[in-house]
Amino acid sequence: MKKRCNAAQAMAEKDYVRARLLAEQAQINAQRAEAMASSVKAKKAAYALQKDSRVLRQKIDRHTQ
Repeated sequence: MKKRCNAAQAMAEKDYVRARLLAEQAQINAQRAEAMASSVKAKKAAYALQKDSRVLRQKIDRHTQ
């Protein structure tokens, strides 16, 4: 967020090279944050699936004993 604000400020100051660099860095940071969020969601989904599978196996084990 800060880099985006700094990019806007650099634009206002007509420092276009700096503005472009900061805007690109802000975009990279946003993409990384998005990837990390997706990774966290995927990990949570995988954990939930593992838990559900474990519970199902336990129920099956109880019925087969």
